[in-house]
Amino acid sequence: MKQRNRLSRAQRRMLYASTAALVLTGLMWLSVHQLAWPVMSRASMEGLPSPWEPWLMKLHGAAMMVMLFMVGRISSTHVMRGLRLHWRVRDGIGLLVGGALLALTGYSLYYLIPDDWRDANGWVHAAIGTLWAATLLWHRRRPPGR
Repeated sequence: MKQRNRLSRAQRRMLYASTAALVLTGLMWLSVHQLAWPVMSRASMEGLPSPWEPWLMKLHGAAMMVMLFMVGRISSTHVMRGLRLHWRVRDGIGLLVGGALLALTGYSLYYLIPDDWRDANGWVHAAIGTLWAATLLWHRRRPPGR
């Protein structure tokens, strides 16, 4: 009998829900912050941030807490078993490294980066996050014949 290394249905749902929440709130924040979408332009607001920005960041932070919990939860079982079985190790390690980079760039956005570098670091964080979500979908693919 072939061994399996699937997450439980509840784990998959929580992982995908938190990933969707992170991607959506992150992209919405970027669009509001960079493009001043959908309601007001920065010029009409005299350079002030959108009132949506703090709420989107709070939701993004809450989803990040769920994601950190999920990564910790599945690291002890799913990740370790995948490493032992040599299944999808490359993209799995890519997910772990990408998650670490997201945590680092997110932390630096919040606490470390001077204002001059904040926008550039934000775009790097967004690019890593988008690539991370795509890698998660790639990692999820089913093997041929199943």
